Amino acid sequence: MLSRSRTTARVVARSAVAGAVIAAPVVAVAAAAPASAEVPIGWDEASALSGLDVLLIFVGIPLAIVLVLVVFGYVLARRTTPSYLPYIAAPGEAITAGSDHAEISAHH
Repeated sequence: MLSRSRTTARVVARSAVAGAVIAAPVVAVAAAAPASAEVPIGWDEASALSGLDVLLIFVGIPLAIVLVLVVFGYVLARRTTPSYLPYIAAPGEAITAGSDHAEISAHH
């Protein structure tokens, strides 16, 4: 059986978590309240964005950024040398596919 202090600690912890879960959206809404303020006197009213403007902002710009990064990565990948070194038979000579090498035969 749990002791009384452990039970009390759990109740306090649960209450703290529940309070935080409830307080988070309230604080977020309260922090966003200044964003709903009226337009100051002397300023022009903002015009609404059209559907094409919204599409350009939320789809076109991210797509253009991704396209630029892909092209940049492709160009850099084509200009670099392989990250591995070829096998060296002797200093300055690489082993090629057409090099002479002895066949291993099984003699029993």
